[in-house]
Amino acid sequence: MTVTIERLRPEFLWNKPHFTNLITSKGGKTVYLSGLVAGTIDGELVGPGDLGAQMAYVYDTIRQSLELVGATPADIVRQRVFIVGLTPAQRPIIMKAMMDFYGDNQSATSTCVGVDALLLEGALVEIDVTAVIGA
Repeated sequence: MTVTIERLRPEFLWNKPHFTNLITSKGGKTVYLSGLVAGTIDGELVGPGDLGAQMAYVYDTIRQSLELVGATPADIVRQRVFIVGLTPAQRPIIMKAMMDFYGDNQSATSTCVGVDALLLEGALVEIDVTAVIGA
């Protein structure tokens, strides 16, 4: 089955380079990946106190997980990012992590929410994604 993913950046919205405001998809199979934090298979925290390192680890884990079903970051249509103690000063760190993962033109829609805590002690970020792939 052919999958078509269209990424739109309407002129009337504040378009940022690290995510896409509006995406449509047609055909294919939807893949849902639950929220991931920067923890090893043994539950050990990666990058304590370092949001950038934790985001890079989570995105690498997302990439590995998607590969299991034949998906890539370009297939992601939605992400939700939860950050402990989110502040506007963290925007450059968040933006860099997203740009490193998605590249220039294949970003997902995105919601970024500040939270008080996550279930792994010391985790600063949790990210879940939805992708659309060929069936």
